[in-house]
Amino acid sequence: MSIQDSLDDSVDLENRSPQSTRLFTKIAILASTVDLLLFFVCVVTYQIDEILGLNVFGSVFLPMVILIIIALYLAIAERLRAKYLGARIAIIISCLVFILVITFVIIEYIKYGKIYIAPFNPPPVWSR
Repeated sequence: MSIQDSLDDSVDLENRSPQSTRLFTKIAILASTVDLLLFFVCVVTYQIDEILGLNVFGSVFLPMVILIIIALYLAIAERLRAKYLGARIAIIISCLVFILVITFVIIEYIKYGKIYIAPFNPPPVWSR
């Protein structure tokens, strides 16, 4: 079976799936995409101003973790049920965001010696 046939079968299976499956895969894709956008906003802000970027990342870290958990929970459940293409896409995006967030935290720890998470360890104050 070629890759094209596998993708066609996956799309056809997803078109015949129940409404709840379509809802869960759409929510998983939406949550992982919003999570990816939040991460890119953090990185762009960090490139413009480091202190402001740390403040933004520290404040959206917990919502990003919650969105990763929601997306993976819904996508893995649907992926285990059948070979849905939407669930595969959501898992790939969620895993990519998870790797990016962990990498950012490691780089932050190496550079500053601390990990800034908003309610637990506030980021440095923005002074200008």
